[in-house]
Amino acid sequence: MAIIERPEETKRINECKKWVLVYGRRKTGKTFLIQNFVDYDEYYFVKRDKSVFSKNDKNLNYDTFLELFKRDLRDDKTIIVDEFHRLGDEFFDMLHYTKKTGKLILISSTLFLSKKILTSHSPLLGLFAEVPLGLISLNDCIKFLSKNKDEFNIHKKDMFEIAVLMREPITINYLNNDLSNPREKIMMILSSSLLTIPSLVGEIFSEEERNLSSVYEGVLRAIASGKENSGEISSYLFSKKLIKKDDPSMIQQYLNNLRQFGIVKRINIYQRKEFAYKLTSPLMRLFYYSDEKYNISERKPSDAELLNIISELLPRIVEDEIREFLGNKFGLQESVGRGKDYDIDIILLKFKNPELAGEVKWKEVIKSGDIEKTYKNLEKIETKEKILFVPDKKIYPKNLKGIKVVDIMDFV
Repeated sequence: MAIIERPEETKRINECKKWVLVYGRRKTGKTFLIQNFVDYDEYYFVKRDKSVFSKNDKNLNYDTFLELFKRDLRDDKTIIVDEFHRLGDEFFDMLHYTKKTGKLILISSTLFLSKKILTSHSPLLGLFAEVPLGLISLNDCIKFLSKNKDEFNIHKKDMFEIAVLMREPITINYLNNDLSNPREKIMMILSSSLLTIPSLVGEIFSEEERNLSSVYEGVLRAIASGKENSGEISSYLFSKKLIKKDDPSMIQQYLNNLRQFGIVKRINIYQRKEFAYKLTSPLMRLFYYSDEKYNISERKPSDAELLNIISELLPRIVEDEIREFLGNKFGLQESVGRGKDYDIDIILLKFKNPELAGEVKWKEVIKSGDIEKTYKNLEKIETKEKILFVPDKKIYPKNLKGIKVVDIMDFV
């Protein structure tokens, strides 16, 4: 199995002198990262019945765990407690009064209880450094693939599409040394995960918020189907009778919660006081888009149908991934352009001023009409640099009247 290092998150956890709270959606690699890249002395996993499984494979009751836990802290050890939220308020109160020796790393995949620790009324407020763990960064995936590109023998376009897929850790087990035909790999993973993908967010909300899960899923479906702003999302939810009235203010807390847990991201719309919402997981986006538009969870879609759906949506996913990748690379704020007669895929801002604007053409052949449209779009933005991002720049002119043609290898 491929092991993709996550140096930024690992460094934050290892070098932090405070106690650490690591939280995020299920299956983002929290436990794997901690167990393989973080230095620790003791590891405890809390089961649903509140019993605890220790590093040396011993099953402990709560009282025995608590005794060992306190001793480990007194001995200045680094301790990990995975799914700590299952221990409840009694454990939280104990932490509040415990002497802050040793290093404690708590891991949780539940939004409500993670938020509870961070609220102004929590006795644990300020005791923990927060490390939200989302998907693997596209940069780390591309580094891994480019370092091993001779072994995998893949072209630039395939490498980028595979990297996008590998951001979701559950996909890595499906991949082997043959990484050709990435869309077929995506098709196989999607068809094998029709029950798994919705469950990735199923345990984010505790029992206190379980009754709201249909609204959260409705938000995900709305965004995946192309409803970008809060007004469109609100109208979608109202049409499905998931909210009582069509009012964007009613869904702000849902959007904020999903953003806080790394499931949804918010992008500025350039020169407008509006935002575009996107799903962060390419795999989740593929599933909800396919299910909303083609009802794939209620029947057995053919491989050919899934490939067509993937080809339909993947270029749009790639646009969003490239914008995020470049924004992170240059330390600039992501933005998009939306106008009556134009859409601009990439506008990267520094203090609200555009530094880079770009279009993405994720196709093998670019037509003259595409080039003309790119010119017209990008001339609406005054910026230092304008780019056209393509699968492989070798098959395109190097420079199109001031627009620099680039591909992924320009940034690796």
